[in-house]
Amino acid sequence: MDFVRTYNDITKEIEILELRLIDLEDELKEARKLCFSGRLPSDPLPVHVPLDKALEYYDAVVQRIGETSNRLEAKKLIRKKIEANIRGFQGIEYQVAYMRDIERKPLYKIADELGYSYDWIKKISSRIRSAKRVKSKIDFPSVKQEGTF
Repeated sequence: MDFVRTYNDITKEIEILELRLIDLEDELKEARKLCFSGRLPSDPLPVHVPLDKALEYYDAVVQRIGETSNRLEAKKLIRKKIEANIRGFQGIEYQVAYMRDIERKPLYKIADELGYSYDWIKKISSRIRSAKRVKSKIDFPSVKQEGTF
């Protein structure tokens, strides 16, 4: 059930790229001010910046916004494809894991939607968590120090 980790990683990347776009938009505002005033906003002394240099900076910011937007759209597309693939999984374990970990639904709602008892869904959820713990211990075994038993 490593798909949940992959899905969460993609979702975090999307959040980071969205924050980066907000930062770049602020940077673009500063670049516009630089083009019109010819002064660096962070410098207390009047430092003249030639218009060609200001425009180069402005263009560079616009280019970074475009690149970041493209990466963001690509990541969103990947996330949609992962969601579509996960929804296609058969078996109650995958359905419960998807609804619990990705849709963030409580177990009682999952039980209601899937038509099973709450206790059965709780048992399946517990099995999934146990399987995850066992897998993570296999993937990342504890390291013994020399001289210890």
